[in-house]
Amino acid sequence: MTDVTAPRSDRSRNPRGQGDRLRDELIEAAAHLLATAAHPDDVSIRAVARAAGVSPTATYRHFSDRDELVHAAVGSCFGEFAQEMLEATADEPNPFERLRAAGRSYLDYAMAEHGHYRVLFSNPVPMHSDLVEADSAGKAAFEQLVDIVQACLDAGAPARSDDATYLSFQVWTWMHGIVDLRITHGHMDWPPAEQLVDDVAVVLGLVEPS
Repeated sequence: MTDVTAPRSDRSRNPRGQGDRLRDELIEAAAHLLATAAHPDDVSIRAVARAAGVSPTATYRHFSDRDELVHAAVGSCFGEFAQEMLEATADEPNPFERLRAAGRSYLDYAMAEHGHYRVLFSNPVPMHSDLVEADSAGKAAFEQLVDIVQACLDAGAPARSDDATYLSFQVWTWMHGIVDLRITHGHMDWPPAEQLVDDVAVVLGLVEPS
């Protein structure tokens, strides 16, 4: 196993009462290391503490072990991802345009945040039932998609199923394939990403009724 490390930052001790600030800094450092590591197992408590400019002992004051810290970092990334999706779709009243906006937002996030996208969807951290922060954040992001797909069905979309959850898994599968292949095989002469994304809704029948 390779221990991913980063240069120690020049950091003074947090004043009393700023423990939450240190916790956030540790989560941010862990998220950065996860995004650049070859595998999540390469990110250790020691590496995160060094990147945040504190001792491993200080890290254990906020997280009981490495798994809790890593899951908090993944949960933070999912929260960021879900917030971007929400902001991209919140002001669009038409559910079909909202679905298109969600697809574009998904694409934009993946292209801008290759490392975080890989952590969330391509090289996920194993989940444990007692560490639900990342799992809950991921479910919240998926539920946003289910709500949008259900709104399309309610508006009369001629979809191939009336099950919004099933269709949402289909949308996610297609979207992941599009962005993951573009990231890992960027040298290929891909057609416009936006066209591929828009065609997902067409193939699944999540379009306005004619």
